[in-house]
Amino acid sequence: MFKLSSRVLLILMFALMADACARYQYEPEPVETLHSIEAYHKRSLESPALAEFIGQYDTGSTLWPISRWDLASLTLAAWYFNPQLQIAIAGHQKSIAEQETAGQLINPRLGLPFEYHSDTTGGVSPWLIGLVFDLVLERPAKRQAKMDRARAGVDLAKTNIYSVAWDLYSNLRKHYIALYQAREVRKNLSEQAAITEEMLLLLQKRRQAGQASDFEVAVIRIELQRLKIALSQQQLAEIDSLVHLAGVVGVSSTELDNISISFRDIERLSGHEALEIHQLLNAALSHRLDIRMALEEYAFYEAGLRLEIEKQYPDIVLSPGFIFDQNDNIWALGASWVLPLFHPENEPSIRRSLAERKLKQFEFLSLQNRVVNEVELAIAQYKAKKTAIDQAGTLYEEALERKDILQKQFDVGYVDRLRLNRSKLETEIIRQSVVELQLSLIEQAGRIEDAMQYPLGEPAYQSYIYNE
Repeated sequence: MFKLSSRVLLILMFALMADACARYQYEPEPVETLHSIEAYHKRSLESPALAEFIGQYDTGSTLWPISRWDLASLTLAAWYFNPQLQIAIAGHQKSIAEQETAGQLINPRLGLPFEYHSDTTGGVSPWLIGLVFDLVLERPAKRQAKMDRARAGVDLAKTNIYSVAWDLYSNLRKHYIALYQAREVRKNLSEQAAITEEMLLLLQKRRQAGQASDFEVAVIRIELQRLKIALSQQQLAEIDSLVHLAGVVGVSSTELDNISISFRDIERLSGHEALEIHQLLNAALSHRLDIRMALEEYAFYEAGLRLEIEKQYPDIVLSPGFIFDQNDNIWALGASWVLPLFHPENEPSIRRSLAERKLKQFEFLSLQNRVVNEVELAIAQYKAKKTAIDQAGTLYEEALERKDILQKQFDVGYVDRLRLNRSKLETEIIRQSVVELQLSLIEQAGRIEDAMQYPLGEPAYQSYIYNE
């Protein structure tokens, strides 16, 4: 009968200890739909955690709770609540874990040969048992290449966080402007509707007195109906903008119903008299995150090419071991590596990496050309709209002068109220055109910001802070 020797017991104990090296245990984290929806509706702009997050930034809104939410504070709320940023942060943390893995030495493999021999002549033990290690000797240059690629991946993932933060600001700004536009147009239409309704009442009285025709009354009535329909559409546009704004922030629309929104950033976006093309181009090429990401992506593929080239030199595997074979103690030392007899080692991957690097070079040049074109086009359109606003402003001032003259004539009895109201309506219609042009200019300023990926004028917020 075979008895376990102390040597065999030691081997078995070593194997059990190796199995006990596991540090992590699986813990399930299921995603529950109802729980997620409930958590979404519980998000509040009065949250103490949000206050602490906003406190990291110098926004000028130091008092809490914030009485009037501007573009800066809404952007910070979006950075806190919107899950898109959390996705980017999780991707960065994943790349950090990959970087830590890239720098690790390859763990040795443990083999336990175990055999039974039927020949026990001379009373020798029928058992063969041993302990064999496989030690992978990875070249330092290859390990360094792995670490360089992983480090480039970390840089790329971190820049992606800032890119997502900018995208949130950009989307928020668009809906912020749309909400302002809907409210301003609604105010103007309300003024026009009030004037038109008063004109309709005056014409109806004149018709009863035989001083106006049914056609004149019908024309004003149709215009009033058109204005009321336009008002209803603007109310829907305002609700739509508010819901989209809440979606970007990452809270329910009822949260925005309960706050006061300040539109002071509209002045910042529309108050630029002169825009220097070269200065803005330099800002775009210096600050655009997609250019920065393209450079970091190129560095990632460059490091990947170096790694593939290092892989053509095979790793050496040393296999020392001890075997107890039927009362014989055998020491063994083996070595193995890949022989590139049929084709060069890793050649397809190297060729693919070379092609990918060349592709990234051309993609970067194409991106630069696109950025220059976007900035030049955005500035040209901004200047054209600025000129159109100046011309429309002149027409509006002339309409105001005519209205003031008629108002004075009405006060002394030279003209009637109907004529005065027609002048008021004309002035409001011209003002609506001016407002629409101003809103178009504000939207164009936003496009310039997107072309540079940097805010115009004094930044309404600081750059996103990511604390690793």
